[in-house]
Amino acid sequence: MFAWIADKIRWLLLAAVVGGPAMVYFGWSDAARIRDLETNGIETTAIIEGATRAKRRRGGETYSLNLAWRDKKGQVQKAEKVTVSSAFANQIISGDKITRQAVRIKYLPDATIDSAPIVLEDASRQEEQDESMMSFGFGLGGVGIVGSALYFLVGRRRRSAEAATPSA
Repeated sequence: MFAWIADKIRWLLLAAVVGGPAMVYFGWSDAARIRDLETNGIETTAIIEGATRAKRRRGGETYSLNLAWRDKKGQVQKAEKVTVSSAFANQIISGDKITRQAVRIKYLPDATIDSAPIVLEDASRQEEQDESMMSFGFGLGGVGIVGSALYFLVGRRRRSAEAATPSA
């Protein structure tokens, strides 16, 4: 029983070594995208064409908006699944109805698929979520690295002690 638990802990620590830095990277890249949009983006008003609420398997919900706007050339641009925070979603969604028709956004004129616009009212909350993800990722990665190192050292000492003890 103890060996089974010890083996699971070892794998969890190794997963934390990989998962922590991955969380830091994803939080950092999204925060960089938001800062880029805030600095270089073009501000306009977008029409809310729809919203999606997704329930996660382990609890919690995520929200996204489908937006449409006219760019500087007058062409209609669309972005689906623009992520917004739960707090912002609760401001604009009541029950199953969207209570606002439009939001202020910033978008990049040469946008790619990965550069979705940001909802200006929600940008600071999105950045806070990214900072929280990065902090948690640093902590998780640190625990994984330290825990894996200790696990390795304890296992190595135990094997060394067993090898030094003469068997009968």
